[in-house]
Amino acid sequence: MPVYKVPGYSVVSEPLAGTIEWVKQAELTSGGAVWNNGHYAMRNIRGSDTGGKRGIISNHARGVAMDLSYRRIEARKLGVPNARIKALTWLNTVLDNWELLGVQCVLDYFPEPHGRGWRVDRVDALPPKAHNVQAWVKYMKPTITGAPGGDWFHIEITLGMANNPDRVRAAFHAAFGKSTTTEHVPTTVEPTTTKGGKRRARPNGNQPT
Repeated sequence: MPVYKVPGYSVVSEPLAGTIEWVKQAELTSGGAVWNNGHYAMRNIRGSDTGGKRGIISNHARGVAMDLSYRRIEARKLGVPNARIKALTWLNTVLDNWELLGVQCVLDYFPEPHGRGWRVDRVDALPPKAHNVQAWVKYMKPTITGAPGGDWFHIEITLGMANNPDRVRAAFHAAFGKSTTTEHVPTTVEPTTTKGGKRRARPNGNQPT
């Protein structure tokens, strides 16, 4: 059975080149349906240090996590019409090729009641299905800050991919073929949390929430 390795990775002091490339390839292969909403950040998991509890280090601090938004911001040429549908179509291809692309975990903050999560160690839990949907779990109680209604995916990849941008490019080429949207270069914005867990964007920054 595949192993969820990310919690065993060390914290890093700067962004990893392969993760940066993974974000770029995600933007290109999705035709701009998803865009960089933040990757590396030295911080704890949102909401893990409330009520007097000690915070839990975020996997963003390990350099292997990224947030990809499908939010439509026309003024900044971010996102596309019907973005969630297109983003989910792209994500299905990613999950069909999870091993090739080094995917370890995906969090989807939108669905009710409290979002859902895909993890590599659940891939073999049931007979294989299209897009490895058997590895998704719907959260029935508050589990991830920002759900429901959050318009982004949190994706974690293996350290081997996070350290190797050439391997990332080759993997995306194998999974998607050559991109026909290389002219689409989204402008990164810094997300901020609003009431109800939803997020708005402000320019110039790449820190995830």
